[in-house]
Amino acid sequence: MAKNKKNKKTEDIKFLVADTPQFPEEQVHKIAKKLYGRDGDLKYLDSDRDQNFRLRNDDGQWILKFFHPQEATDVIDFQTKALLHIEQTDPDLLVPHVIPTKKGEPFGKAKAPDGRTSIVRLLSWVPGIDLHEVENCAPLRRDVGRIVARLDKALQGFFHVAGLHTMLWDIKQTPHLRIHTGDIKTKRHRKMAEGVLDRFIDTVLPRWTHLRSQVIHNDANMANVVVDPAAPQIAAGIIDFGDMIYGPVAAEVAMAADNFGINVDDPMGNFIDVAAGFDAHFPLHEEEVEVLFDMIAARMALSAVIVARRAAAREGSPDYLPGFDLDCYRTLDKMLSVGREAGTAMFRDALRFPARGRKGTVNTPEATDFKDQLKRRHRYLGKHLSLFYKNPLHVERGEGAILYDANGRAFVDAYNNVTSVGHCHPHVVNALTRQASALGTNTRYVYSALADYAERLQGTMPGNLRCCVMVNSGSEANDIAWQMSTMLTGKHGGIVMEHAYHGITEAIVAMSPEGVDAMAPDNRERVAPHVRTLIAPELYRGPWRKGEKGLADKYAADADRAIDELDEAGYGTASLMVDTSFCSNGIPDVPKGYLKKVAAKVRAAGGMIIADEVQYGFGRPGTHMWGYEYHGVRPDIVTIGKPVGDGFPLGVVVTTPAILHAFMEQTGLFSTFGGNPMACAAGLAVLDVIEREDLLANCRDVSQHMKTGLTELMARHECIGDVRGHGFVTGVEIVSNRDTREPDAKTMVWVMNRMRELGVLTGREGHHGNVFKIRPPMVFSRDNADALVTAMDQAMREL
Repeated sequence: MAKNKKNKKTEDIKFLVADTPQFPEEQVHKIAKKLYGRDGDLKYLDSDRDQNFRLRNDDGQWILKFFHPQEATDVIDFQTKALLHIEQTDPDLLVPHVIPTKKGEPFGKAKAPDGRTSIVRLLSWVPGIDLHEVENCAPLRRDVGRIVARLDKALQGFFHVAGLHTMLWDIKQTPHLRIHTGDIKTKRHRKMAEGVLDRFIDTVLPRWTHLRSQVIHNDANMANVVVDPAAPQIAAGIIDFGDMIYGPVAAEVAMAADNFGINVDDPMGNFIDVAAGFDAHFPLHEEEVEVLFDMIAARMALSAVIVARRAAAREGSPDYLPGFDLDCYRTLDKMLSVGREAGTAMFRDALRFPARGRKGTVNTPEATDFKDQLKRRHRYLGKHLSLFYKNPLHVERGEGAILYDANGRAFVDAYNNVTSVGHCHPHVVNALTRQASALGTNTRYVYSALADYAERLQGTMPGNLRCCVMVNSGSEANDIAWQMSTMLTGKHGGIVMEHAYHGITEAIVAMSPEGVDAMAPDNRERVAPHVRTLIAPELYRGPWRKGEKGLADKYAADADRAIDELDEAGYGTASLMVDTSFCSNGIPDVPKGYLKKVAAKVRAAGGMIIADEVQYGFGRPGTHMWGYEYHGVRPDIVTIGKPVGDGFPLGVVVTTPAILHAFMEQTGLFSTFGGNPMACAAGLAVLDVIEREDLLANCRDVSQHMKTGLTELMARHECIGDVRGHGFVTGVEIVSNRDTREPDAKTMVWVMNRMRELGVLTGREGHHGNVFKIRPPMVFSRDNADALVTAMDQAMREL
């Protein structure tokens, strides 16, 4: 047992009891003028061991720092060169810059009245306010993780021998500080601190040399991260590099997180937010996640010990951190009530580390000659696999709402809803990689990811929609839903919208009359005999248009005709299958209450309602998570695909327990890859991102901004007949004549291809092929929307 070693007396670490420099303000003014040729108003700033002043005049403001007399020159050189390194590797990162003396030196020296000499350094002022002055909210905590990760990326490749110096606030020094727990006056608190520190010494320190290490800031607490008051949820910069060390990356996360656990109800949740923000930009290794709980707890305990030691040494004198030890004990109480195992499991779950997971790698293929790529594609896949655009795009990389071609040119992606939370979202990539390195199997085995995902997904749906069938695509999901409806109703007739598209299986192709004018008498035989189509509720060129009364009733009445025809043909109505975005109908502005009225008619006829959410699901309306909610309908079955896994194959059927039980009793359905652990990990990560980044709010804001810009284009371009849609499914209809509303597919295609050349990607929709389909990733920004509007404007000016 190492108990004796823990209690063995050792020499105190430097600055454990720190008497800060004592330069009077009168002398500070003289020193600033002598060394830097500057003077102005002074304001004293709190510091652990140094003496800091803000110096301000009409030319600006700076930090004038008097280092503790015992601070080693090589440590100050370490800090200086680290800041210079950051200027080179990430010049836009907001950190202090070293201002040289009048002689061009990085610092000067000055002697205080007590005879002690301090090194003096002038630093640029980093504007903003510290985190104590703003709301401690989840977006801010995640963004603190992001900016600390960015800083650590900037520090990669930098080393200085002084980074190995002994630092008071380095948790590696736990054995040297453990001896001072006797200064803690309360027995319960003393036992608590000793238990935490002993565990750290016994279990974490032996792994120290195996942890990924580099130069780290080591003190990105709430006083050392600043925000712009105008954007209080975004970390703007980092200050105070005085505690920098060469240490584990995991320690950086722990140091950034610990203050966010003070005086809050759920410290673990706050710690996880910081870790998640860091991990999304600087992926953590599994062994690092395993020590986070102990590192944060040790940091809390060390802070309490240091405060106790200083209080004992300075009895009767004010301390730098009064009462902070009590805050630490309260947080430790909450952490220990959760427990180390459960706490670590919470970190693992939030960062999508599976049990016994191993890290994986993702390789990006090198760009190859486009003509060779096309030749091989045609040779092995045939020449009929369609491509977008007259000049096909060769993409090799994506990030957020941007796709990059093989030459590195960026394209704003305003079309792809498949990557719903953005191309290669780091959290989704990490979740997939970690799960892929741990387990790949099927649903005939028990594994946690399956139930975790099913529970999380159904939690987004109202009522009794709480049972899932996992498949691999939207087509499969719709096929299963159709089987359910025919099997349980005993009927075999289906109702869909005219020009509908629902998938590629044989049964669903019959339910997908896209490209067929099914309402024309001559084309009736081209639609499957058991299928009837409804007139699209299209208010721009349909039989009833905007401004007329009773639009929902007029369009919904067509359902009576479809139901009667199916009854007369002997099929009956098994179900209505509807894409809740009505994309293939040209993205119409559907009259309020229309779908609800049609659904009521189908139900009265004994049929089920199948909501196909492949296009509109996962928050794309902005106002609701699901399209059927937006339309005020409660379906019997919901089908999802495309965006569910941010590009990873996954499809889901969600229905009621009664429907699923009756169906499974007759079929015993099994899908080899449906609901595999990797698919579930991707699905969980997508839901994480939607929630953490509040993508529904982003959708509401950006889609309205975009729609306003597109509507303004109508005043400049006669070819735009209509701008419509809701949320991130927007249509722009191109016509040759606004009065006759003559569709102009030729112009639409030309503009779409020209926009591709200008760096913006859109799609084509509608029966006449003349409607821009704008359906971007949910992370689409206002800047992205502005780029779209600008490109469309420029292309149309060239017509």
